[in-house]
Amino acid sequence: MTRFGIHSTTQLEGAAGDAQEAALARTQRLRHRALGVAFTVVALAYAVRLGDLQILESEAHRARQVAQSAEWELLPAVRGRILDRRGRVLAAPDTRYQVFLAVDELRVDRTEAIDAVASVVPVASERRRAVAGAAGGWSLVASDVSDEERVRLQRTIGRGIYFESRSAREYPRSMGRRLIGAVGSDGRGGTGLEADLDGWLVGEAGRAEVRLDGHRNAYRPPGGQVVEAVPGHDVVLTLDAELQRIAENELARAIAKTGASGGDIVLLDPRTGEILALASERTDGAVDQISGLSDPYEPGSTLKPFLLASLLSEGVVDLDEIVDVEDGRLRIGSRVISDVHGYDTLSVRGVISKSSNVGAAKLSARLTPSVQHRYLRDFGFGMRTQLGYLSESPGRLSRPETWTSLSPASHAIGYEISTTSLQLAIGYGAIANGGVLMRPRLVREIRDPLGRLVQRFDPSPVRRVISEEVAAEVRGVLEEVVREGTGTLASMARFAVAGKTGTARLAVNGRYAPGRYRASFVGFAPADDPRLVILTRIEDPKGGVYYGGAIAAPTSQATLRAALAADGVQVDPRLVVSNARPRPWTGGPAVGTPDGAVVFASSETGAAGAADGGTDIGRRGVVALPDLLGLSARSAVGRLHALGLRVEWRGQGRVAGQSPAPGSELSRGATVVLR
Repeated sequence: MTRFGIHSTTQLEGAAGDAQEAALARTQRLRHRALGVAFTVVALAYAVRLGDLQILESEAHRARQVAQSAEWELLPAVRGRILDRRGRVLAAPDTRYQVFLAVDELRVDRTEAIDAVASVVPVASERRRAVAGAAGGWSLVASDVSDEERVRLQRTIGRGIYFESRSAREYPRSMGRRLIGAVGSDGRGGTGLEADLDGWLVGEAGRAEVRLDGHRNAYRPPGGQVVEAVPGHDVVLTLDAELQRIAENELARAIAKTGASGGDIVLLDPRTGEILALASERTDGAVDQISGLSDPYEPGSTLKPFLLASLLSEGVVDLDEIVDVEDGRLRIGSRVISDVHGYDTLSVRGVISKSSNVGAAKLSARLTPSVQHRYLRDFGFGMRTQLGYLSESPGRLSRPETWTSLSPASHAIGYEISTTSLQLAIGYGAIANGGVLMRPRLVREIRDPLGRLVQRFDPSPVRRVISEEVAAEVRGVLEEVVREGTGTLASMARFAVAGKTGTARLAVNGRYAPGRYRASFVGFAPADDPRLVILTRIEDPKGGVYYGGAIAAPTSQATLRAALAADGVQVDPRLVVSNARPRPWTGGPAVGTPDGAVVFASSETGAAGAADGGTDIGRRGVVALPDLLGLSARSAVGRLHALGLRVEWRGQGRVAGQSPAPGSELSRGATVVLR
């Protein structure tokens, strides 16, 4: 300010600048404070939110994270086993592995690693190339690797080899595969009993908790939940593995020898209905069909015993009554019924034992169609056997109202009716056990994984068809068939066998084909107290020999003889007949004489004179032991069984030793030890 009180211009401008600076400073301080407050508020908000997330909402977010990254890994259940009646394994679980090489982790060269794998399991050439050209990661090297091979590979290569397991199925015995079936790629039963019993065998799958990392790789977290799988149940069948093997071998031998297109052999216990063996073979390659259950056929003369049972039950015949059989030729309307051998007269029992079609046709006239039909129906024909498993045909038995004037005679000799092999065997079982039709059984019991009994399937009678007295009379007649009639080639030196042969014409496209037949034999032993029913059917044999007595009966004989000699098969001692003697087979050159074939005879009359034709060895019941060294187990056992010897197998692979030594003379039924 001057002395006159007036500021200079410079002073005034400086004062204004100071004010602006002060105002700007205050503004900046306010902004800084506002930003600080804002940052503080935001930080507090974040802190509160983080605290809320960490404390109040932590469980909910943890559950969400687990839900997004957690999955469940399926733990497959171990499939149950299928066992035969003596506990021998027919089907069992078998773990198999896929082998991978992690090329970046290998401690050795890739080529060396592949060669190491190839020294244990086969490695395909394309997989070799894939491993050699892999840029990294895992490369599949081999599949279907056993647990033993897995251990060897792990020891050989060490780091860089990985395995993925899968459930597989092992069938340690080659027999019974049509019956047992197979498991599909999904681990469930696909065919046969594997499919029908799947509910018992499959078990209950478990699960394990897994997490996914950022690369979607699964891992099991510590303490993760695991629900263990529950193994499936074991199923015990009524089958006997050794009898099944014998039946399949004898059937295959008969088909190969006769050029037949197929056939069946059934063995069952008539007292319980238990199926001991069921062999079916077809040369058309239908491996998943069991013809003994699914393929009905006209049974021919094997149906005549049921006619006899009906006649006796109705009281319209006497076994010793004489029947005029018209010299083997009878005309009914436009049809002529004939016999292979012409007879003037036969007793009623002779009509069955000599298998007279004329006699059976004439006797059928003593029954009304409804009565004849009722007995056939009661014996189980025209309906399924209620086996409960596998595909089964009911066969065919038309209602009596639809029968023609020829139908009674046709049914009497096994035509105009079709039956499966199992139906026919079960029908004979009713005659064998005293007149009661039994429901056939294939499953004996169910056991849990610890071997504890879960369910037992007891014998189940269906109905009484005939009285015990009538059944005994029919059994006596059937014993005559084997001893003196058409079934002599089925008899044996140690059994009293009762049975009936059958030879039926084969229908093709609805018409009987010339020169084509079906040969069969059905019987049981011992005749006075049956413990075993056997049925043999040979379909369409070639070579000019086709009669049931010439083809099916000897096959039944061979099956029974092998069953007696088989190791591990328990045969009831009442099957053995003390006064029986061997007889040579006199089937003639048209049939061909099998080595060592004998026929049964349970009486002195049946055996008389027969032994005279045998060799010294045959008369003494002694056989010379052949040299079996180097043979496969199957070949060696088959040769010994054919000689009537038992076998004890103590080795592996081929025969390396035998005791007694080759050339030793042994009694039939003696045991040979193979190593």
